[in-house]
Amino acid sequence: MTIAAVAAPQRRLNHLDFIVLSLYWVAIGYLWNSLTALILPDMIIQFVGREHEGVAASLLKGIGTAMAIIWQPIVGGISDRTVTPWGRRRPFIAAGTIGDLLFLTGIALAGSYWWLVLFYFLLQFASNTAQAPYQGLLPDVVPGAQRGEASGYYGVANLVGIASGTIGAGLLLSHFGRTAAIASIGVVLLTTMLATVLAVPDRVHPTESQYRSLRQLLSTTFGVPLQHRAFLWLMASRLLIFMGFGGLQNFAFFYFDNVFFPHEPKATAAATSTLLGISIAVAALVTWPASRLSDRVGRRPLIFVAGLVGAVGTLVLVFSHYQWVPDSVVGPLARALRVPDLAAQATLTGLVIGIGLGMFFSVDWAFIQDIIPADQGGLYMGFSNIATAGAGIIAVFVGGPLLDAFNAGPKILGLPGGFPVIFAVFVLWFVIGSLSILKVPERRVV
Repeated sequence: MTIAAVAAPQRRLNHLDFIVLSLYWVAIGYLWNSLTALILPDMIIQFVGREHEGVAASLLKGIGTAMAIIWQPIVGGISDRTVTPWGRRRPFIAAGTIGDLLFLTGIALAGSYWWLVLFYFLLQFASNTAQAPYQGLLPDVVPGAQRGEASGYYGVANLVGIASGTIGAGLLLSHFGRTAAIASIGVVLLTTMLATVLAVPDRVHPTESQYRSLRQLLSTTFGVPLQHRAFLWLMASRLLIFMGFGGLQNFAFFYFDNVFFPHEPKATAAATSTLLGISIAVAALVTWPASRLSDRVGRRPLIFVAGLVGAVGTLVLVFSHYQWVPDSVVGPLARALRVPDLAAQATLTGLVIGIGLGMFFSVDWAFIQDIIPADQGGLYMGFSNIATAGAGIIAVFVGGPLLDAFNAGPKILGLPGGFPVIFAVFVLWFVIGSLSILKVPERRVV
């Protein structure tokens, strides 16, 4: 049985079904991680210089992500109630992806910081038009008994997207330039969008009619989820843990640039890609067994541990400029990357960060599905993007000004002062996020 033959969520899915259903996750991960980790930091440094990189990054991400936070739950709720001959999710996925291609072209051609801001904002609008209905499509298709298994596939797909976006786009950026890296994003988006809209069934009919007024739309979108106490605690935990991981991702490029490779963008891109690549590779190995484990012990314990492991990995990164890895290990890696020993050692922090990342991705989607109403997947998954997208904006909005302010002062722990400060903030977010998940009850039988 292929996924095209699935007529209702009650029918069990096989491995091929899950692979096809997860493909667009690869594109989402590829898009945002190649942009945020490599392409945008490189463009920001080019347009505004290192003296203002933190504030410029904060403003860019803030303006663009405000669109994601507001628009995704709205369009998700609209898709829950949409009736078309092509289904209720597919039209949004296709239209949003076409918009992605258009506005990515604008980013590639941007000749100044403010043109970059404009096209990034428009890209957020288009991408979230596709993302919320796509996330609503998943619970339409996946049976409740297979949520843990599906969450594992989605986690791996997201990590594949992150890995290919950071490593693949990093190599393209280093060797062929920015245009090639951005073009690769468009190819991945278009290919996976076509596979999704052509192969995944979209036959679930809405249970409610379309919104009758703007007031009803806004009150339902931003009011109904706020009455769900367990969902709010889960979103708080999700937000904080994503803020920790997002902070590491967004500032890794600046970290290597300031600490190890001033004015060496190719070496900085290579080290950043290696750190994130190691994290993602480890996370991919952890995700599948962790998802199966969550079916036995519950989702909550794994998210709790994931946040604490992320905190430990961040602390290790703070002290990565002191050698603590034997020469026999770090030496060959340094020679392979053609970077100093301590820079190579910093990339190994990804071993710890990856464990936490993999555990989190393995159960995040399944835990949300366990507690939300089954017929409102678009609305609740769109609303959950406030935590996903909000994490990036908060991490950069808080971290950027702190980075610039403390980097202008004396060193702390042997580093430019901003990095120990913002890494300490990331640790705090991880710990509070882990504690918050304890307030969410398990709604399924373990």
